[in-house]
Amino acid sequence: MQEPKMKAVEMVRAIREAHYAHLKALPPEAKIAFFREKARALHAELGRSEELPRDAAQPARTPRG
Repeated sequence: MQEPKMKAVEMVRAIREAHYAHLKALPPEAKIAFFREKARALHAELGRSEELPRDAAQPARTPRG
């Protein structure tokens, strides 16, 4: 069997670990802003609209208890 040219699982794990290390000490608002900026940049790269769907524009509220 031929060795794959791209190791997708390892690549995704490395990205997640880097994001975790960068975000672990930040408040929730900064984490949301980080991912929104990443999404905006990807949409710009793909030539898609930056407008979010209505339900995605506001973060979900979770009950605290």
